[in-house]
Amino acid sequence: MPIRDSKKKKAANAGLPLIECFCGAKILLVPNVNLMSEAIEAHVEEHTKEIVDPKAAEAEAERVRNDLIIKVLSKACET
Repeated sequence: MPIRDSKKKKAANAGLPLIECFCGAKILLVPNVNLMSEAIEAHVEEHTKEIVDPKAAEAEAERVRNDLIIKVLSKACET
């Protein structure tokens, strides 16, 4: 569920709570734990889909997942 950068979407999403992955993808923060988890896992899959080595893929998945979870909790505390 990452939001791609475009002028139209930027205007439509102005003011909405977003978290940003270190890769630059933006993910809308939603007040539903299950949906937020699905969005994070979908983005984790994007990071790992091309990694052949299972250990490297799992390490990358954990790195992305942990980073996004920290950002979700931080942003939730702000609102």
